[in-house]
Amino acid sequence: MSAGAVEVAEQQKDNLCGPFWAMQVLRESGIERWAGEPVDEDLIALRAGSTLPDEPGEASVPPGAASKRDYRVVLPIVPAAEAGTAAGALAGAIEAASGGALCCVPVRGAWTAERVEGLVERGRGLGGRLVANLRTGLLWGSRPPQEALLAELDGRPAPDTPPDWDVGHFCELSLLLRGPGGTLVLVRDSYPSLGWGGQHLQPPRVVAAALRRDDGREGGVLAVVSVSGTKPVQDLVRDLGLEVGIWDNGTRR
Repeated sequence: MSAGAVEVAEQQKDNLCGPFWAMQVLRESGIERWAGEPVDEDLIALRAGSTLPDEPGEASVPPGAASKRDYRVVLPIVPAAEAGTAAGALAGAIEAASGGALCCVPVRGAWTAERVEGLVERGRGLGGRLVANLRTGLLWGSRPPQEALLAELDGRPAPDTPPDWDVGHFCELSLLLRGPGGTLVLVRDSYPSLGWGGQHLQPPRVVAAALRRDDGREGGVLAVVSVSGTKPVQDLVRDLGLEVGIWDNGTRR
């Protein structure tokens, strides 16, 4: 499986960010069908037990994005605070759809900038795709001033920029950009309206804060690798001082 970044060509359907990224990873791995059906976000959502909020509200999509609710399957409706996709169920769906060719190593723990950097840099080197489950309200806005980005890369103080929105969200941590005094993480999002065509840059310390969430729920990362890459990624996780384990993002199944 290639560790290269996937081009986001379309917007996710409302509240299906996890299934959207599962679909992208599977397709990029050459897996187009599951039990005779085409792999898409609706099929993944159905198999992973995803739920929709009873009151979607405007916060379901970020500013600049139009709501997209053309689901082709019927998904359960639950109270908004409990809706979404559980991390463990999403991992199970990815592995089942791949027929055992892929393995999801769930990563949780005390997130720091250094641990985020290590996971992105070394995890990608091991062939992993890093699907992060985080809180967007602790990220920088997706179009920060150029001065802020350059300051981060140069190791100079940079003020945080206001977030675009504040929800629990799945996205991909794609690669690490290094400067003379600091780093930035390239995040690939499921909304092309964010950043530059669905790509935005975030300081590792900000990504770490978004993974910690600080809202009573947990964040984490699914490192999706070929089966042969499972142990090296597990060893990396422990070497970084993180844990191999599923986190509770508050979604009821």
